[in-house]
Amino acid sequence: MITKSPIVDIGYLEARLESLVCHCKPLANKLSLAKICMAINAIILHEDFDQIAERHCSYHKMKNYWQWRYHTIKH
Repeated sequence: MITKSPIVDIGYLEARLESLVCHCKPLANKLSLAKICMAINAIILHEDFDQIAERHCSYHKMKNYWQWRYHTIKH
């Protein structure tokens, strides 16, 4: 029997992202930056992403910024 996993509310994903970003230290490690990137991807790929259409551009800009930070960390 195959069961579908429950869909997480996009509001919860946004709150989780906010929490991750607020607790990110200026000299963050790769793991914390990766978590932020994964949270942004989860929001962008969410089926309700169209409901927050006015913020689409902001999320793509955030994704680029946090990926850039991730790739600038040496270890």
